[in-house]
Amino acid sequence: MSDSHVIARKFRPQSFEQVVGQESITRTLMNSIKSGRLHHAYLFTGARGVGKTTTARILAKALNCAKGITSEPCDACPSCLDITASRSIDVQEIDAASHTQVDNVREVIINSIAISPARDRHKIFIIDEVHQLSSHSFNALLKTIEEPPPGVVFILATTDQGKVPETILSRCQIFEFRTITLKKIVEQLRYIAGKEGVQISDAALLAIARGGEGSMRDAESALDQVISFSGTTVADDDVSAALGLVDIETLNTTLQAIADQDSEQLVRIVEQVVSRGYDLRNFCREMMVHIRALLVVKIAGFDPELVQLPESEADALKRLAGFFSEQDLLRFFSIITKTEQDIRNSSQPRFQLEVGLVKLAQARKLFLLEEAIHRIEALEFRVGGASGTSSSTSGRTQTATRDSRPSQFQSRTPSTSTRAPSPARPRETQSSQSSAGQARSTKETAASPAEAAGSPAPVTAAASGAAERSKPEASTTPERPIDKTYDAPSDSRTSSTRAPGTSADDPVDKIKAALEAKRKMMIVTALDKGSITIEGDYFRVSYGPENSKCKSEVEARDKRIAIEDACEEVLGRRLTLWASVTGKLEAQQPRRKEKAKEAAVTDPKLRALVDKFHGEVIEVIKPEQ
Repeated sequence: MSDSHVIARKFRPQSFEQVVGQESITRTLMNSIKSGRLHHAYLFTGARGVGKTTTARILAKALNCAKGITSEPCDACPSCLDITASRSIDVQEIDAASHTQVDNVREVIINSIAISPARDRHKIFIIDEVHQLSSHSFNALLKTIEEPPPGVVFILATTDQGKVPETILSRCQIFEFRTITLKKIVEQLRYIAGKEGVQISDAALLAIARGGEGSMRDAESALDQVISFSGTTVADDDVSAALGLVDIETLNTTLQAIADQDSEQLVRIVEQVVSRGYDLRNFCREMMVHIRALLVVKIAGFDPELVQLPESEADALKRLAGFFSEQDLLRFFSIITKTEQDIRNSSQPRFQLEVGLVKLAQARKLFLLEEAIHRIEALEFRVGGASGTSSSTSGRTQTATRDSRPSQFQSRTPSTSTRAPSPARPRETQSSQSSAGQARSTKETAASPAEAAGSPAPVTAAASGAAERSKPEASTTPERPIDKTYDAPSDSRTSSTRAPGTSADDPVDKIKAALEAKRKMMIVTALDKGSITIEGDYFRVSYGPENSKCKSEVEARDKRIAIEDACEEVLGRRLTLWASVTGKLEAQQPRRKEKAKEAAVTDPKLRALVDKFHGEVIEVIKPEQ
């Protein structure tokens, strides 16, 4: 077959200006030729089909053109014509893959390098895929490349610069050829199609250019294949049929099934893909490209340059992008990448693709770890007996925290204005138990006007000093609010207790709000299960036997420090946490331990030790006799 019928060779660039996508390299070479700053060894590195060998031939013509060293060779003299046809005596093209051994290098290069050029100005050696030479060949070539005879130029080309020894690289001028942008490939293909008289749409050209993956030669070969398949009139479907590419409609249908979590439809799509004869790994790669396009649309909107798809696909991509979050698309990309690797190594590639697509559908049921933490905290907040209304005057910041969470989470959690009230706290006395019974019986009656309006009913606490948490609608007969004092001496039994609906000026509420602001929800939950009093310099928390585990929780070092820091932040003075469990055994213990602790602090040696290390006396334990 004549070379004139092969597009990749028929439209091969013959001058520096015709090289597509390598403007910085061609400009540098042209300027060096004009200024006479020529080097004796060049290394062209880059991906396949980006113009390395083509540029090497153009450089050879520029150095040996009959009209002199020029950046614009004439392409008409015998030297230019011979170099173009790869038959020049003085320009030798060597394939390193077939001349790997050191004997070949000695015979072709080293033994002939001392011979003067037969006709041209320079003797030029173009060594393609130079990285495939053996180490002995590189060693034999090293001295020659470093100090070649006058008029000898080496042009090395490679797709893997990492395999070329550093000793060779250090003696060459290195030019890195970049992959060609999609836009420039499409423009070149459109030019070629016009010259060949082929009618083809921009969408079809874009699909061919994408298949080239940055290689102009690959894209031109694909265009040649499509023209052979469909003739001079190319339809969009002809590109997919000729090149085995997955059509965009199939990709859109697959992503729609993923959005609908329709696993059955995904399995049927795999059946269609297999029946059409698509390569399954290629299908995965096309899915990667499409998922990436959705991510770009999600981030920056539809931009043809970024998305690398025609304008006709803008509406479909925007619609599909609306079904997914950025996190979803990132997760999809990881899953489909892993699926492509599994298909390559599996004896059942179809099964791997089916499982991979079903994973994509099920991945939408996952949610972020941050959202999971918020949900756990919300459940702890409700189960732990916290206030059930967001409109209370307690001044807590948790309401704002919940409202600021993502809308997806808010939709899954009952709103604070309609949430069921928290369960009552454990009763410690017979009178509180009777109050609870009265509250339960009252709850069976009709709701009060305040409840109907969605606002919390006023709640009071008993004057016994033990804090009770009852539901906002539980009490129908208001009790007299107790007077709270917080600066009483340590001997005083006057206490401050917190109950739902108390004033926003309640220091206990403020301390809990400060803890919530620091996201210490577990501490607040543990405090809500106890009865809190502030006596002098002590922050007392009393628990019933059923909540005895909460005592050890709040006494943990990190939680104790957090509580005492919150006390200092709210009250302006640091209180000491004192936790206890009510019962017969410990009825007399707290006060005795407190007195022993106070006596220990008065010891001068112990006081000096505490001051030096900024510590505190937590408990005094007498040694056993």
